[in-house]
Amino acid sequence: AVALTLALLRHADGPQSTSVTPAAGSSAAASIPRYYVALADAFSANSQLKAVVGDDQTGRTVAVLNPSASQNFYGVTAAADDRTFVVMNYTAATQQTTWYLLRIAPGTARPTQLSKLPIKPVVAHVAGLALSPDGRELAVMWRTATTQTNRVTYLAVYSMASGAALHTWITKGDNVNAIAGGGNGEGLAWVNGDQSVDFRWTVTARPPHPSYTQTIRRVDVSAPGGDLLADSRVAVRFPPQATPTKSIFSDPCGTSVTANDGTIACGTVSLSDVSFQEVCSTVPPSFVTYSAVSGKRLKVLYQWPGQCLEAQAMPAWTDAGGRHVIAFLLLSEKGVKTSLTDEWGLVANGRFTALPKLVTGITNNVLNQGGLAF
Repeated sequence: AVALTLALLRHADGPQSTSVTPAAGSSAAASIPRYYVALADAFSANSQLKAVVGDDQTGRTVAVLNPSASQNFYGVTAAADDRTFVVMNYTAATQQTTWYLLRIAPGTARPTQLSKLPIKPVVAHVAGLALSPDGRELAVMWRTATTQTNRVTYLAVYSMASGAALHTWITKGDNVNAIAGGGNGEGLAWVNGDQSVDFRWTVTARPPHPSYTQTIRRVDVSAPGGDLLADSRVAVRFPPQATPTKSIFSDPCGTSVTANDGTIACGTVSLSDVSFQEVCSTVPPSFVTYSAVSGKRLKVLYQWPGQCLEAQAMPAWTDAGGRHVIAFLLLSEKGVKTSLTDEWGLVANGRFTALPKLVTGITNNVLNQGGLAF
């Protein structure tokens, strides 16, 4: 089978369904955060990334945080107050990851305030990052390895005020998510009133019958223990990749975001290994929710009704109950010139409502999980 990874699928200016509206109205805007932070190329000699604060109601830039010569921002996460963010930084000279508190005050003389957090630096690439909705704690996941046999994955929860590690879990062995994706490729999320942390985990079956099963695991941050797998449980086990025909493939949950009540919002991936084969009529790109209690599929929030050659539905944010989702819809259509911009908008009540243009444009930096935060 073809492995369905997070490929960048460019959207073309194809036929639009009547369920896709051109711009978010006041009622839609009221259901989502107004401000976001997105990572973008700083166009420096060192290929650094900057952090840009944007307004999704007006489409305007609020502020730009350019990295210093020693900085490179590669992850961002947000609290629930629409004003508090954490920006993750990598320093090449020391190979250390550090974190900065970013507070925004749009419309004031000083719209941003960036200050380094007192968290001990990590000498590793971080692939999991989630600020608790109340802004008090930061969950971080990373992996270390110097050989093929000494891989260790860490999950730690830190105090934002003191920088102290409040709890740490580890597990030995491979973890494919820890070396893929962006600053939050693990899909870390706070759930159950900030009492638990969810993370994606791939279960791998070795030859002679290799397979990959995507799961969401959940760990209680207040419970004792330090073994990441023994102390967490599987909250959702996603269906396997589907092959409705010999040449068409579909992933039921290529990317996901988790609501604070534990509901998981997934985006599907549809593609073919035959050039110019229409796939969306067979496996329509969709945004689907799964239950935090039973792990079963709950609801289709939106399904693209048109035709396409490839498609990726990518959720980027959801509200506390998994009813409203800010997302990207990336399509490729036969005979249509590739557009310079992709669709992003609000998914709710069976509709995809376009939002004002993303201030950074839609690039790999924001499509990578951890590259955009609300």
